[in-house]
Amino acid sequence: MSGRVLPFPFRSATPDEGKAAASRVLATPIPERLRNAASLNIEEPECLLSLCAFLRERMDASPAHVLGEAEFLYRFVEWPKRAIGLFDERDYFLGELALIAGTACRQLSRREEARLWFDRSESGFRHTANAVGELSRLAYQRLALRMEERQLDAVLELAPPLAETFHSLGMPDEALKCCFLEGLALMECDRLDHSVGVFEEICRDAKALRNEKLLASAYGNLTHIYGMMGDSENAIEASRKAIPVLTRLNDRVALAKVQWGLATLLREVGQTAASIDAYRTARQQFHRIGMRADQAALGLVVADLLLESGKDQEAMREILAALPVIDELRMVPEGVAALSLLRESLRHQKINRQALRDLHGYFEDLKS
Repeated sequence: MSGRVLPFPFRSATPDEGKAAASRVLATPIPERLRNAASLNIEEPECLLSLCAFLRERMDASPAHVLGEAEFLYRFVEWPKRAIGLFDERDYFLGELALIAGTACRQLSRREEARLWFDRSESGFRHTANAVGELSRLAYQRLALRMEERQLDAVLELAPPLAETFHSLGMPDEALKCCFLEGLALMECDRLDHSVGVFEEICRDAKALRNEKLLASAYGNLTHIYGMMGDSENAIEASRKAIPVLTRLNDRVALAKVQWGLATLLREVGQTAASIDAYRTARQQFHRIGMRADQAALGLVVADLLLESGKDQEAMREILAALPVIDELRMVPEGVAALSLLRESLRHQKINRQALRDLHGYFEDLKS
């Protein structure tokens, strides 16, 4: 959240009334909302504030649902050009709703859509009184997108100064999120010891800020890193700290990623059958929240382990299920060669295992 307080010297609704109005909006099917917009008070700034807060809170539980709601609200505010509030509220809500929609698209690996939404967000925020703070939050999401596209040098260069900007704006939680990106980039560069150090520092800072979500997410990332290192004791301990908090917060995205980390640990210590089961559990969790890219990535990892177990036909079915999603979402800008080799081997009914490993290695660590 931005911590923004909108300038409402003559509020027509109290915050509690705004929450009640937001609940009525969300309980009304989208096709009926336009017909009942006046009685639902959707144009009230307090209602829109409550709706934005709700969508941000639900982002990690149901990004696909959040995207649909954010897009409806953006279109509602955008056209016809509605008079929202007294000052820059309309521009703020256009920027905020587009940022929420773009973040949901990023979670769902719909990256081209995310870029368009982020451009829309910039157009709105540029005209607000608190433009520096809002545009900095937007810059974080754009940097997170670059992380997912493996622009690691850019992330390592740009994350620290962005964190400094957030500190100067009095936004320490946002600054800490930049450290997450730095830690993930280090992990992706196989600098695992350095990455562990970053996330352990994040844990200390998150505790000081009393930010349970960031603390549990940091432990979730430590679960995965320790899993990659084959460090059972620390991986399990980190997961034990992460899972109860993430469950209470209903952070289904992070919970699925913790499961992914535990599956990686089982693979690293040679428990192949248990690892396959754990990866499939994580994949099912991603399926429930509509994260198809992660589903596909895990399908490739499972296929590799099935090959290792001598189950070639089962592995081929996993790959054939994953490839259409990889194509649709354009998931492999750097993995085109490996993807082509894998496809060619499938045509000859014999899986090119190195190409498979190169391809699923592309996805293994992208868990921002």
